[in-house]
Amino acid sequence: MAVKAMPVTLFRLCVLAAGLLPGLWLIWQWHFGYLGANPAEYVVHFSGKVGLSLLLATIAFSPAFRLTRWLGIMKARRQIGLWSFFWLIAHMLSWMGLEQYWEWQWIWHEMVALEYIRYGAAALLLLIPLALTSFHWVPDKMGWQAWHWLHRLIYIAAGLGVYHLWVLTRADYLLPTIFALLLAGLVIFRLIDAWIHRQ
Repeated sequence: MAVKAMPVTLFRLCVLAAGLLPGLWLIWQWHFGYLGANPAEYVVHFSGKVGLSLLLATIAFSPAFRLTRWLGIMKARRQIGLWSFFWLIAHMLSWMGLEQYWEWQWIWHEMVALEYIRYGAAALLLLIPLALTSFHWVPDKMGWQAWHWLHRLIYIAAGLGVYHLWVLTRADYLLPTIFALLLAGLVIFRLIDAWIHRQ
């Protein structure tokens, strides 16, 4: 049993590294002054990209499980989902603190005035109930069908997150395009998989 559990443990350690190492790298870059002319802006953008990347990875875990049938993927899905939520919360807090200096009147003004901030805030709000219901005992209390329907909000949140990145991008659209194509592919896979299982 211990030998069989080792690949799962190693995989979960890789997921831990995916959530933890960007933060350690960011601290190292900050300490040695490698964050460019505007470190605050760099931290805000970096944390958002990491969070969105991990969110798409969370969605990708389901098709990966469908294709491989390896239970280790699903055992680590909650872990990577919570890491994505952590990084997106860090993204919001760093924007509020490092760029807006916790000036709530100005923060509210920006949310009302800027389209991409509204989409980003909406995406984060949709993820809050998913994070709160990510514990193992919640599906039994809610009912599995209700829980699954609730957690489909992740697709809407990811779409809003990708659009948030797209709107604020000014020149190089390569990364937003990659994220958009990845999300589209994951949604198409989900729809095809659901159609096949209805037959």
